[in-house]
Amino acid sequence: MAVRNPDGRLPVTFRLGGSEYRTEARRGQIVHEAFHQALPAELTVGHRLTFRTENGDEIFADNFLGEISDRYGGVTLLTTATPLAGHAGPWRNVGFDHLAITVADRAGARDFFRDVLQMQVMRDDPHLTVLATGPTALFLFDAGQEAPLSTGQPSNWHHLGFVVDDLEAAYAHLQRHRDRLLSDFTLLERDERWSLYFFYRNGDVTFMIQISEIKPTARGITHPARADFPTLLYDYASRPYGLQLGEDAEGERGGAVAAPVASRATGT
Repeated sequence: MAVRNPDGRLPVTFRLGGSEYRTEARRGQIVHEAFHQALPAELTVGHRLTFRTENGDEIFADNFLGEISDRYGGVTLLTTATPLAGHAGPWRNVGFDHLAITVADRAGARDFFRDVLQMQVMRDDPHLTVLATGPTALFLFDAGQEAPLSTGQPSNWHHLGFVVDDLEAAYAHLQRHRDRLLSDFTLLERDERWSLYFFYRNGDVTFMIQISEIKPTARGITHPARADFPTLLYDYASRPYGLQLGEDAEGERGGAVAAPVASRATGT
């Protein structure tokens, strides 16, 4: 979904504790970017922030300012900042949720992971592309993009690993996309799986990707401490990602699995 006139500028006001904090931002920026400009650090660092419109509708940090303005006639957000107290006690890492990376060619990366690796496109707009496979997701941002908590540099990793149910069928599929990847297609055996590695080039960065088929004797999560693993994760493939405020979204979260997206909302 494209933001109308993304480079146009608009005033943004955050009302918090009887005070107003104002800034000016581009329509194509998100709430997260605006509050970093407007709010002092003592109201953001170590705080839980929530945002609502003047009529009480909930707004999230990744909503576009231009869409908020179009829907509500301006951007005035009633903000709460609650200090994080923390508490002592046990906790555990439930599982891998998502990986967020920056790429030189986001549209090309989206098409590659959708077409070659059969990931589902759950969001694709000027801010972010989200691709899902099961309960995990890959977030793609533009390298060079000005954003909070980001260097804007292209990301590097050793490799990204996926599990498939039929490695021979996946191999045949990869062969049909040989022009988009590099590999000698050597299948390697591990103790618990068979794995195939290949490379995908995006801009000046080469990504190594692994697809594996777990051996039947090693499949399944059976340890009692991880029995509730599926109940604690978000199902990224269940609906389009994020609260959509565009004209065709009616301000609702999507309720159906997203169909493959043919092109970025920016028209590339």
